[in-house]
Amino acid sequence: MKRTSLFRRVKNAGCPVINLNAGHQTAVTVLSQEPGNDEAVREIPKEKSRKKRVNPSLDTEPNDYSCQNKSKSKLSFENLSKNLNKQENPKELAKKKTRAKVDLDSMKEELKQLEDPPETDVEKEISVNRLNYEFYDTPCEELAQNLLGKVLVRRLDNGSVLRGRIVETESYLGKIDAASHTFNNRVTPRNIPMYMLPGTIYVYMTYGMYFCFNISSGGKGAAVLLRALEPLENMEQMQENRLSLQKSKNKEKKTKDFRLHELCNGPSKLCTAFQIDRDCCKYSLCTWKKMWIEDDPNYPREDMRVIKTARIGIDSVGAEWANKPLRFYIYGNSSVSKRDKKSEENVVSDSK
Repeated sequence: MKRTSLFRRVKNAGCPVINLNAGHQTAVTVLSQEPGNDEAVREIPKEKSRKKRVNPSLDTEPNDYSCQNKSKSKLSFENLSKNLNKQENPKELAKKKTRAKVDLDSMKEELKQLEDPPETDVEKEISVNRLNYEFYDTPCEELAQNLLGKVLVRRLDNGSVLRGRIVETESYLGKIDAASHTFNNRVTPRNIPMYMLPGTIYVYMTYGMYFCFNISSGGKGAAVLLRALEPLENMEQMQENRLSLQKSKNKEKKTKDFRLHELCNGPSKLCTAFQIDRDCCKYSLCTWKKMWIEDDPNYPREDMRVIKTARIGIDSVGAEWANKPLRFYIYGNSSVSKRDKKSEENVVSDSK
């Protein structure tokens, strides 16, 4: 656009115009248009800008990409290719592709224990026999076997108290265990409870609809999965909890009552029967008023025989860890989720 055309557009505006032309600044004052005023536009030259023009004839070093010499550098295929090759250095790419590891120290807020201890006399009385911190602060495999025969107690919001004997467990050893959520010290927002104090509740969802209940043990990132319970108290409420889930999934299909040994004979079944979900995460079984584990002095543990066998549903991690005998259950209990007859035969023959 020519300068005269620009002036015509703004001559009635009555405001100054700055025209940048080849490094020069010219102030233009537009006067109001009045009859007989031939001097409608007056240019007032200002001193030249101090900005120096770039001399294209200056030679620059091809690898100099500093801000000072950026305007002097010429864009050429040679320089561009050098820059691209520099970025595609395999060592540099390896550093960029390395997955960032989450530091446990940076997740202190996530590691805080949730507090909701017993307050009323009733709450304190019914949980007086709960197991303490020392019970859980043991190696994972040892805790998994010690839990057998103990009683899981759950106090629901409606005041109902459910009890079930632990008859089957699996141990997950942490960073060395390919089947563990914390394999190779993996840290995610989901598996944080596994790094918390022994006795911390860790509940995760599997297949997008079922929950599994774990307890952190001694050892970094190690935990025990509860696989099956033998119902002891308030089975009617367990039945109702199981049926309510069935009805929600099969609205048109008729549902039937579960047999007693089927109420909690699986990790997701016991979670449904005891109303255990992710809201239970990060609470401690040592202090939480809504769930704990207690000893049963009337249960003859000396007569209890423990079967050691492979864990279930982890074939994808490879034969080495899939076949390790890290699942434990009480021999002869009908609430066990899956029996291993070969291992049972070995235990029976050894006991004779």
